[in-house]
Amino acid sequence: MLISFVLFSLYLVLSFIFFPIMYLYNHLTDKNQTNVLSREDFLFGQLTEKIQGNTIGEVMEIGSESARSVYPAKFYRLQDQEENHLLPVGTKVLIIDFDEQGIALVVQSKNIKTLIKEERM
Repeated sequence: MLISFVLFSLYLVLSFIFFPIMYLYNHLTDKNQTNVLSREDFLFGQLTEKIQGNTIGEVMEIGSESARSVYPAKFYRLQDQEENHLLPVGTKVLIIDFDEQGIALVVQSKNIKTLIKEERM
């Protein structure tokens, strides 16, 4: 019983000592916080839930040939949200980026060329 108590106490002391160090290490080395897509890495997707205005829908990434991923999605452009645009289920979209909550920011695929031209200006 005494050995169990000593081992448990040692575990608690070491946890209190190393927890802040490991938390700081994980926070500083987390590569997902800066995982922003470049223009060459845009993903193609297809809506599995509609998006209208500032609602959140769902998009399935169809660009990769090996796997399919599903993400919550909303409009990339604020103008599309304000004008209450509707993208129905099955619409082909381009996933531009992900916000801090992991929601995919999308535009309809027919607007890709004009969107990229606008961003370059």
